[in-house]
Amino acid sequence: MVINFECKGCKKEFDCEMGKIGINEQTWRPDFERPIICPRCGERTMDEVFLTELGQSQMTEATMDA
Repeated sequence: MVINFECKGCKKEFDCEMGKIGINEQTWRPDFERPIICPRCGERTMDEVFLTELGQSQMTEATMDA
């Protein structure tokens, strides 16, 4: 599943292939099969990126199937 993020470091939007997406039931945060990779900054954590409006729609779609 491709998710659209905005990097808090370089402020650029990018698409990232995340593989399977689940929700951690303790934290209610997404669990991604693959790491978030910003093309400029490299590997990022969820705290180092924003979900764009498109990314939020993509996450909703991905987790509805789970």
